[in-house]
Order: sequence, then C-alpha cells, then structure tokens
Amino acid sequence: MRIVVAAIQMPSELHGLSANLARADEGLRQAHEAGAEIAVLPEMFNTGYGHCPDYGPFGEGVDGPTLTLLRRRSKQWGMGIAAGFVERAGRHLYDALAFVNPEGDVHVYRKRNLVFWERSRFNPGREPMIVETRWGRIGLAICADMIYRQVWNGYRDRIDLAIIAAAWPDFACRLTGRKHWLLGRVGPLAGEIPGRVARDLGIPVVFANQCGETSTTVPLLGSRIADRFAGWSTICDGRHGFPVHAGVGAEVLPAPITIHSQRGIKSWRSTSLSVPAA
Repeated sequence: MRIVVAAIQMPSELHGLSANLARADEGLRQAHEAGAEIAVLPEMFNTGYGHCPDYGPFGEGVDGPTLTLLRRRSKQWGMGIAAGFVERAGRHLYDALAFVNPEGDVHVYRKRNLVFWERSRFNPGREPMIVETRWGRIGLAICADMIYRQVWNGYRDRIDLAIIAAAWPDFACRLTGRKHWLLGRVGPLAGEIPGRVARDLGIPVVFANQCGETSTTVPLLGSRIADRFAGWSTICDGRHGFPVHAGVGAEVLPAPITIHSQRGIKSWRSTSLSVPAA
C-alpha cells in the first residue's frame, strides 16, 4: 500500500494552548492539502515542552480541547492523526501520544522511558500500543523511547508502521552553537535513529520533532543550556528509498511510504484509561 504521510515540525509556546492548537491546525491543513493520509505532531505539541512546576492544569482526557479538535479534523479530512499531549487519568498525569482515526476512535500510548525532569512530573507508561487501522498496524513511541532496544523488540513483526513524536533537544547553545561537553552528540541522533529503526524492523517510520527555543537542565551536573529543539523530523520508507528530513525550523514534511503487511500478532490490548472513543 502506497500512501503519503506527513511529519509536522512546529514550535510550541509553553502553556500557550490556544496558539499551539492554531499552529497545529494550520500544519494539519497543509498536510491534508499535500495528500497526507496520516499526519504526526510532536510530543506535547499543545502545552509546549519544558521544565515547568505543574502540568496538572493542562492535563486532558479524550473530551478535552486538544483531542476534540483532532477528532474533528480526522473525520473531516479522513486523516489519521498522531499527536503528543499531557493525559490526565484520575490523579495521574502521563506524557502521552494519541492516535485518532477518521472513525472517531482514540488510542493513547503513555511514554515508558521518562528522562530528566519528566520523572517528577509524569507517571511512566507500562505497555506498548499497537493500533489497528485501515493502513495497517501502527506502533507508537515517544522521544526517548526510541533509543531503547526493548521498545522495538516488543514491536518487531507486530507492526507495519512506527510513529514517534518527540521534543528532542539539540544539547547545544542556541546563541553560540557550542555543543554541550557531555550531551552534544545526542542532538544529531534525532535525525539518525528513525532510519536505524526503519532498517532494523523493515517498516516505515514517521518521526515528528519540535523546533524552536528551549532551555535544558542537565540533572546532577547542575548545568543549564540555552538550547533549541533539534528539529530533523524524518520520514523513512523502510525497504524503499532514502529517508527525507526536515531542517531545524517549522516545516510540514510530506512524503510517500509503502506499507507491507507483517506477519504476527494482529492486536495488543491497551491498558490506557483513555482508549474508549468519545
């Protein structure tokens, strides 16, 4: 099956929900006009990603403003949409990734590998997420999840397409360009790891990263970087052609991919409290 997908690389204002939703809506419109059947937004695109005291007021369920907008656009344009957001489930918050399909179903994956300050703000997810769609079986991951082999071994031969949403920093001073002495080599991996995953699993991968300014605090070392997000959103076709990359600025990146049906398990039970469709 040959389809067009889109990675929407965008900056997000910290706690600027209205502006972020408007920016994402324009990106989705551009993706639709480019013929994309699946579009992917970055990690926590609606709230912004940063070390803030409390994400509690911005946690949402499926009836919140973010997923309400995404469900409407998904149905209107017949588009599958993956987007990162802060999920509230009872008293708990999760760094989550929703996949919304045109039939109105919402599936929510919770980030399993929390890093830095995330551990003090969110609960970790416990399960992989495989979504049955008209395009095939889609596996979901968020940012640091993609560096762990056990994440992809859990998806091996179970999925036909992988989607990764991220807020991956550059780990370099945005003012001077100087790389952090310890983590400076990590930033460029944003554009490399999706291709490695695609080659390893033999499936297409869509990676959507944030762009724009941020500040990164390196725990234990006490250093703070006037950083930026790395950008480099990537679409890899797995067995066909070469990866295509965005730059470091805002960009809607459409590209064709070929989805081959894989053998193996056909579904995975989710433990997310937000899975039932609204």
